[in-house]
Amino acid sequence: MAASKSRIDTALLLLRIAVGGFAVLQGLQTLQRTGWRPNFSHASTLGLALLKVVCGALTLGGLWMLPAGICLAALALTPGVQSLAHGGSPLAHASSLFHGLAALATGLAGGGRWSLGRG
Repeated sequence: MAASKSRIDTALLLLRIAVGGFAVLQGLQTLQRTGWRPNFSHASTLGLALLKVVCGALTLGGLWMLPAGICLAALALTPGVQSLAHGGSPLAHASSLFHGLAALATGLAGGGRWSLGRG
C-alpha cells in the first residue's frame, strides 16, 4: 500500500526537525563549551561548530536541503572515518554513522511541502 502525499510530507517534516534540531543543539553545545574565544587553537572547532549550526538551521527550515544534508553527513561521519584510518572498528562510532546516514537521507529526500524552500 502506497503512502499518501500528506503522510510523506509529515514524515519529512519530522525527519527535518530531528536531524536539524540535533545538529543545531550539538553545534551550540560545542560553541558554548569552547567559550566563544576567537583564538587560533579553537579556530577549526569554532568553524565546524558554526557550520553545523548553519546547516542544521537550513535543514530545519527546509532550505538548500541537499548541500546541507551532505555537509551534516560529512561532519557526522568524520569520527568514524578517522577511526577506520587508524585501524579501528567500523562500528566504533556507531551513533555518528547513524546520524550521518539520517542527515544524508534528509538531504536526498528534500524538504517536502512544509518547508521554506521548494525543490
